[in-house]
Amino acid sequence: MASDREVEVQTVRLPVPSVGTAVALMRATVSWSVDTVVLVAALPSRIDDLFSRVDALIASIEEITARAGGVIEAAARTTDDAAEVIVGAGDASERARTMIADIQPIADRGIPLGRRFVDNFSETELDASIRMVDQLPELMERMEAIMPILATMDTVAPEIHQLLEVTKDVRKAVIGIPGFKFFRNRGEEKLEDI
Repeated sequence: MASDREVEVQTVRLPVPSVGTAVALMRATVSWSVDTVVLVAALPSRIDDLFSRVDALIASIEEITARAGGVIEAAARTTDDAAEVIVGAGDASERARTMIADIQPIADRGIPLGRRFVDNFSETELDASIRMVDQLPELMERMEAIMPILATMDTVAPEIHQLLEVTKDVRKAVIGIPGFKFFRNRGEEKLEDI
């Protein structure tokens, strides 16, 4: 080939390894090849083991997912129950507020009276009150017997008044009898002897 240009050829010098280095390099290559063959030979069982582990992991994940679904359902039920409790508590709270609003004026008036009552109430009075309360059943029985008599008292009262007037008149008449003082003194003496 004839060309106007000249081609310069460079020569590359490669170092030639020694026989020991070449043998060591061949040994390393053979050892690497053997390791690679052993690795490639073990790959199917390792891959099979890896798939078994992945299957076990997927089964565990599915079980955890199922349990989590159950926990979520239980949490939803608990949330619903809690919402019902909150609604019930709100209703009870509203009723309590209404009752407190109704009772508050009574309490405002009653507390000072109660405080005054407690400040002035002695232990002796408390014991007497307890004894009186213990006797209330008997008192009720007796009052039931007396009530009909008491009902007739408005008709008897004018008659008793008239009877007292007549008694006063009789007394005045008897005192006016001559010698009555003598009989009265003598009667008093006999009463003293008894």
